[in-house]
Amino acid sequence: MTDGDWRDGGFRQRRPSAETLAWVAASMGRGSRVVGRRRLTGGVCSAVHRLTVERRGVRTFVVLRQYPGGLGLQEPLETEIANLRVVAGSGLPVPGILAADVAGAATGGAPSLLMTRLQGHVDLDPAEPRLWLTRIAEIAVLLHSLDLPAKTFRPWVDSWIAPRDGLRVPVDARKPAVWEAAFGVMATPPPKDEAVFLHCDLLPVNLLWSRGRITGLTDWNSIHRGSRGIDVGHCRRYLAALYSAEWAEELRSLYESMAGVTLDPWWDLYALLHYDDSGAKWIRGQVAGRRPVDVPGMTSRVEHAVESALGRLG
Repeated sequence: MTDGDWRDGGFRQRRPSAETLAWVAASMGRGSRVVGRRRLTGGVCSAVHRLTVERRGVRTFVVLRQYPGGLGLQEPLETEIANLRVVAGSGLPVPGILAADVAGAATGGAPSLLMTRLQGHVDLDPAEPRLWLTRIAEIAVLLHSLDLPAKTFRPWVDSWIAPRDGLRVPVDARKPAVWEAAFGVMATPPPKDEAVFLHCDLLPVNLLWSRGRITGLTDWNSIHRGSRGIDVGHCRRYLAALYSAEWAEELRSLYESMAGVTLDPWWDLYALLHYDDSGAKWIRGQVAGRRPVDVPGMTSRVEHAVESALGRLG
């Protein structure tokens, strides 16, 4: 392995090791060699590189995801591989698996996954925000229409004996009472809802775009079946934190119109309340300089979204 460490919640690796490059070349077929590499930005728990592989005069781009050795991440990598196999052929724009070294035996101790490269790039500064949000709503509706196997989603507190123990009002909250009211809602059992196929990390940083259309949906670490409000709510939390509560509301409106459903505000609050005092650090790391991040206003924007969700409770 080359030198690397954890900084600001993310793993920074200068380049894949010589062992890794040899493994990639062998995985791509006899006579293949890696002739180029570029680290992709935004990953906070793994190092992701785009590699150029040449074989018989033909060059191909592939994507390599690696986890730092010794951190016990073989199981998450195995889960991602299994999930990618579930969604293969589903019609979703997902990467294909080319090779995997879950134990890191051939890659210098770094659990590794080699995938096909999807066209496009992460777009966090859309020229046409409503069209951008429309496309996100469309892919969410498509995702939730799939009849694919996955384990049933269970919220963070299964027993509902002490559901507020892990919830804290952000230190820079302007309206602490709003957060406390939302925590009170979490003290009630989750309402029953239609169980649909979920990505569970449907965030703008996990979408690739080309010419105004979504060309890739990445980071398949946590598929489940559960309320569609979970996926939409997590995306709404991110939209509120990074942009505005109005953008978050627009996504909800678009999704409900396309899917012909009304999202349950309980599950919306469940997703929104994943925001905490560490939210700014994680989002800033994921954005990785691709757009300005207004950290001082982040909590108040999420707070506005929480307050709006509370207002939708019957």
